[in-house]
Amino acid sequence: MKQAGSNRGELEKVLKHYSRNPADSLKLRAAEFLIVNMPGKYSAYYDAPWNDVATVRLRWTSSSDKQLVVDTYKLGNPIRKDDVTHITAEYLINNIELAFKVWQEQLWGKYIPFDIFCEEILPYRLNTEPLENWREKALASFNDLNLSFKKDSIISPVKACIQVNSKLPRIRIDKDFPPMNFSQLMASTRGDCGEMAALAVFSMRALGIPVTVDYTPFWPDRKNGHTWNSVCDTSGVHVSFMGAETNPGNPHQATKNPFSKALRRTFAKQNDLDAEELNFPPALRDAYSKDVTTEYASCSDVKIPLAKNFLTEAKYVFLSTPYEMEWNNVAWGVIEHDSLRFSSVGKKVLYLPVYYQDEKVTAADYPFWLDKNGHCRFFKPDTIQSFSITRIAPPDNFFLYRMINGRFEGANKEDFSDAKLLYTVKKIDGPWYHTSDVKNRSKYRYVRYVSPPRAKCNVAEIRFFGQTGEKLRGKIIGTTGSWENSSSTRDKVFDGDPTTFFDAANEDSWVGLDLGEPQTITKVRYLSRNDGYSIYEDHVYELFYWNGKNWQSLVKKTAEDHIIQYDAPANALYIIKNTTNGKIYRLPFIVENGEQKWFPL
Repeated sequence: MKQAGSNRGELEKVLKHYSRNPADSLKLRAAEFLIVNMPGKYSAYYDAPWNDVATVRLRWTSSSDKQLVVDTYKLGNPIRKDDVTHITAEYLINNIELAFKVWQEQLWGKYIPFDIFCEEILPYRLNTEPLENWREKALASFNDLNLSFKKDSIISPVKACIQVNSKLPRIRIDKDFPPMNFSQLMASTRGDCGEMAALAVFSMRALGIPVTVDYTPFWPDRKNGHTWNSVCDTSGVHVSFMGAETNPGNPHQATKNPFSKALRRTFAKQNDLDAEELNFPPALRDAYSKDVTTEYASCSDVKIPLAKNFLTEAKYVFLSTPYEMEWNNVAWGVIEHDSLRFSSVGKKVLYLPVYYQDEKVTAADYPFWLDKNGHCRFFKPDTIQSFSITRIAPPDNFFLYRMINGRFEGANKEDFSDAKLLYTVKKIDGPWYHTSDVKNRSKYRYVRYVSPPRAKCNVAEIRFFGQTGEKLRGKIIGTTGSWENSSSTRDKVFDGDPTTFFDAANEDSWVGLDLGEPQTITKVRYLSRNDGYSIYEDHVYELFYWNGKNWQSLVKKTAEDHIIQYDAPANALYIIKNTTNGKIYRLPFIVENGEQKWFPL
């Protein structure tokens, strides 16, 4: 009430309204729940006509100069209105009445306890979207479904959720939108997983279907996280789904991937981080979420002995997961006596324990792999070992073998009507250059590679060599265009870059050279389309290992073929970077018995 200032009277009106009649005691508790958890919640929006704002949002991501768009539409500066100082009694009472109405009228309502109702039906907002009478609008939009629910004696919240979710507009994937309310979401149908989940929440809660927003701050192997929904069934179990896309019971991204942490957004504050906020990494400062990892993944509590060589005066400790040469903070724990303790941590994930003080991250121990049995395997550098590197990432050979049965031809007529076979590709051993001698020593002006049926070329590099072993040059000829008009055109075959390729638009395709004059072809050298993470000759590679505190560079080497030999500490995490083109894989690897192994192990 003190924080409400001049708006205190509006909040008191709500409490007085529900204090008059003893029959409204539950609604009074609901009002108290909303008001107690109101501080910190606000609307952020532009004070402009909705038509203008909608147009801006539809063009927002593709606009290179966003400020120009804002200025042209005269949207002004973003406005923040805190709920506690601006919300009206009328708005709160209307929200409470409509929430109770659908809770009590829907046949499944009697199975939804008050605490679930307060978190998953009652809240008047979700994020920092502009407030509106979204319950009335959603009820009007889905009135036909609402009426049918009341006639179905065996309808459940999960079945109702499926029916509503199937009717939601499909969201066109876009990004960088500020939080939108129900009307804005329905009008723009743009956004990412966050907007999809929000649209589902507004639509479902308005109909009395208890739905949450669940999320993971970071996937264990990526820089980004993900947001989705869950619906509470009549037994209290939450069933996940992806709003505006995938119905409950069907697989979606959150059911296919491993988790380090899964969280559920709440209206009520779950922990008091205000005093400790600066000692928490920004990604973990959300006090309005609770841990639901056990609903999604096999978990384990982790207890790690406090390492004396990593001691600090920190009160909390955190777990991070890797991405390239960075670590993303995903979970927090406490320091108790002589150990670091973490609860409900996802298994089959690589973690680094860290401290966070003065906005700086320092290691609290060596990285460890939490296996399927909940055991920690630490990676502490040991004695030197020798090993060979053939990849900087796990193999992906999806396109590699499309050159098999492709053929190289020579001709002296431009249309290749007199074509003669030079060589047929019978085998591809791996994502590296293959060299083959040409027995046909006749001279040809035109040379080409002809793709096998339906392979669309999918070749990265081709080189033709002449009588004295010189690399032949000429005018690039062949099938024009590319698959879906991409940049993977025929010129990529001769650009000297092993990571680019020709992906033809036509199933019957070819690529070659006009040499200008007939020449003898002594050999051909070729490389299939590949994922770009192999070892390529003449490229420079830098090997790093985690020394306990940071990624330490060991050595740079120029590859002479598709293998590089290294001497490096055993039992360490490694990352290798192609410094020629900047490529690096998102996860480190280890070496066991001379073999590279990537996570997950």
